[in-house]
Amino acid sequence: MLALLVPVVALTGLWVIDVKASFADATALRDTYNTRDNVTLPCDRMVAALQRERTQSAEFLATSDGDVGALRTQRAATDAAIAQFQNLSRRYRGSGVSAEITRARFADMATSLDSLTLMRARVDARDATLTSALSGYTSIIGYAFSVSNAAAASSDPLVERVMRTMVAMRRAGELLYQEDALLTGATVAGRFGTGEYLQLIQIVGALRFQIPTAGSTLPAPDQALFKSMLSGPAFAALRSAEDQIIGKGRSGGSVEITREVWRATSTPAIGQLFAFMADGYDHAVEFAKDARDRILTRFGVSGLLGLLAIVVSLMIAVHIGGSVVRRLFLLRTAATELARQRLPELVRRLRAGERIDVDGGALRLRLGDDEIAEVGAALTDVHLSAVESAAAEAAVRYDMNKVLVNVARRNQALLDRQIEALGPVDGVDTRAYQLAVRMRRHAEHLVILAGSARSRRGLGAESLAKILARVAGEMEHAERIAIGPIADAEVPEHAVTDLGHLTGELLENATTFSAPDTSVRLSARRGPDGIVVEIEDRGIGMSPAAVEETNRRLAQPREFDPAESARLGLLVVATLAAQHGIGVTLGPVGGGGIRAVMTLPASLAVPTDDAAPEVASTRRSDASRLVGMAVRTGRRPRHAAAQTDPVR
Repeated sequence: MLALLVPVVALTGLWVIDVKASFADATALRDTYNTRDNVTLPCDRMVAALQRERTQSAEFLATSDGDVGALRTQRAATDAAIAQFQNLSRRYRGSGVSAEITRARFADMATSLDSLTLMRARVDARDATLTSALSGYTSIIGYAFSVSNAAAASSDPLVERVMRTMVAMRRAGELLYQEDALLTGATVAGRFGTGEYLQLIQIVGALRFQIPTAGSTLPAPDQALFKSMLSGPAFAALRSAEDQIIGKGRSGGSVEITREVWRATSTPAIGQLFAFMADGYDHAVEFAKDARDRILTRFGVSGLLGLLAIVVSLMIAVHIGGSVVRRLFLLRTAATELARQRLPELVRRLRAGERIDVDGGALRLRLGDDEIAEVGAALTDVHLSAVESAAAEAAVRYDMNKVLVNVARRNQALLDRQIEALGPVDGVDTRAYQLAVRMRRHAEHLVILAGSARSRRGLGAESLAKILARVAGEMEHAERIAIGPIADAEVPEHAVTDLGHLTGELLENATTFSAPDTSVRLSARRGPDGIVVEIEDRGIGMSPAAVEETNRRLAQPREFDPAESARLGLLVVATLAAQHGIGVTLGPVGGGGIRAVMTLPASLAVPTDDAAPEVASTRRSDASRLVGMAVRTGRRPRHAAAQTDPVR
């Protein structure tokens, strides 16, 4: 089967790789349209608006009575172009490293535009020189060109070359605009300001070098047209005017040309250059379209042939290995059902004590007489072994529970006899009695966790106040337990012993984990969901994480795990609470300590209007010894039992 699948998988992998590569190339070329419409063209329009505003600002600064209205009109046009660029750039959907760089340039551009407001304010206040104003606008335009340059990346080399050539030519065109702005200010003023003549020489030198270089990477037909334009009369007149201005001018001297003559000379050259560049992006898009068509053609041919080969190979594999696949499917289904349903259900039934027919419930698979059939037979053997192991484990657990219960009951019997042997109340050591009761409660842990019936039973329903007072008196440190108000309620017979056990565990925990000189408060009140019993200590407390984990265990008791024997009392509390529907939660107390809250449902604490019966007796009867909850009064520890008046 593997020999049939390997060629199909390999062929499918190659086909997927080819399709993925073709799709990625086509997507990248499709992004060329998105880049042109949402980044490049809006950026060029914004640059053109900034260039015009720069020239208008230079003319405004050159005279004391410059045309403020024309400048404000141009600024409004610039703001509209900037807003359009920012709005369209949000629609940019490029992907890859170049797209991330482009988006980073968007952020740089936004930062640079923040300086435009300051620049305009300086121009309005005539606090800027012509040179500083030109420098400020040129810096902002430079950031715009960095956006265009980053967006020029493409998966097709020819497309990228044309796009980058257009950006380089627009940078050269920017030099023309810088020259125009500088000479506009100088011709209007009639002289060169400080540093303007030297800056003009630098601009003209860079211009004459960069314009021919920018067009050197154009395709051959476009390159010929570009060279023809540079050698034409418009650029010849521009170069002649530049030579005349530089040759006769000097720093701080007059300009040997008027504003009108310069405009008539520069405007045709600038117009021809930008008219030539206007079609550049369209050429790039045409190249992208041609490249995309080539990719789609290749994808159609190779994809169709590859898919046909895969289909044929798959049909052959299905025809040859059909029966094998079907039987493997049956085997897998059987194994999955065995692991997820049948075995867990059998284990549950075995642990519940049910008798299971191992052979009758065994997995039976008819898969022929080859290797697959042998695997099916092995799976049947695994099933039988697992069921037998589970049955043996259940038997061991059952026997172990019996042993633990027997040991616990013997301990309980001995402890009952020990308590009886202590003799009359007046002659009994209180601490010995308390320790014996505590030992008997610990012995009963095993009975509870084993799920066996408790040997100690009450003699009838008792009041909640009597039960709580009796349990408090049996604590080893009973003198530290202060009993507050106790709600008037009666506990039915079947819950008396377990409620006392549960309360004893929580009281023992509170006295153990609090300082000897602190008290533990025990009270009970009526709540919306029943009687609320609170045990509050001033001990070391618990971390929030420990409180949360403990409450989770109390709310969802798990099966006893010997590895967690250190928290045996917690498991016993959770088990008893779950059996009687009692809610038990722990929470922090202000100033340190823990408050344990037991919420007794209405079925376990029935309100009564009668006064609570007396909780003390002068002698332990046989009945009280069996219940194991008798309160001793002769030498009973002093604590706040006098406050057990029920809440009315």
